[in-house]
Amino acid sequence: MRRLIVPLYRRLFCRKGYGVHSPFVFDLITNVLEESRGYYAYADLHAAHALADPHDRLPLRDARWLFRLANRFHPRRLITVGSGGGLTPLSLTSYVSSGLHTIALEECPTSADTVRTLLHDRTTSPIEVRCGSYETELPKALIEYGRADCIVLDVPPNRLSSLFDCCARHLSEETMLLIRSIHATPLARSTWQAICAHPSATVCVDAYTWGIVFFRPGLPRQVFRHIIV
Repeated sequence: MRRLIVPLYRRLFCRKGYGVHSPFVFDLITNVLEESRGYYAYADLHAAHALADPHDRLPLRDARWLFRLANRFHPRRLITVGSGGGLTPLSLTSYVSSGLHTIALEECPTSADTVRTLLHDRTTSPIEVRCGSYETELPKALIEYGRADCIVLDVPPNRLSSLFDCCARHLSEETMLLIRSIHATPLARSTWQAICAHPSATVCVDAYTWGIVFFRPGLPRQVFRHIIV
């Protein structure tokens, strides 16, 4: 019942930046989450979505808004823990033709190979697919980058807390953290709330299916509730 009522409520009362007094968040909602214009990259994302493994692939709606988010904030060094069948790193890097580097982590060798096949000849910037335990590979990737501009955690709720702890020492004011399925279970919700309470977190956007966290000093320390359309 909650999964029906909450999205409906947000569609009715949490749209178009209503009641949002932060210019930063108002821009994020109206020009990214609710942006309805078409982009050249959508056709490529649609084609990739059609070929991705149906069991792992990111929904096309999510792929589009991730593209819009990257197009707005221009991350250059990205780490995705879980790749949405390859669509998550592809969506986040399609806004520009060069100058980016992405590390996409998968745990299943078969899934990693499938993602590599999907991304082959579709990317204009390097997306390096690595296979191994997230708890092992994520710290390595974070140390390699020093500071990542964008980190995506698309993991089971029971692993979210420990993987966020891996990231905590590598956050900066340039980091944008994206967390998928923050309301999937009570544990996911409580972990999301704990992440929002992290001392470095400032603006947190609860978009229901995703959480977005910024760590920029000077922004209001607040959780904003919205819904991705």
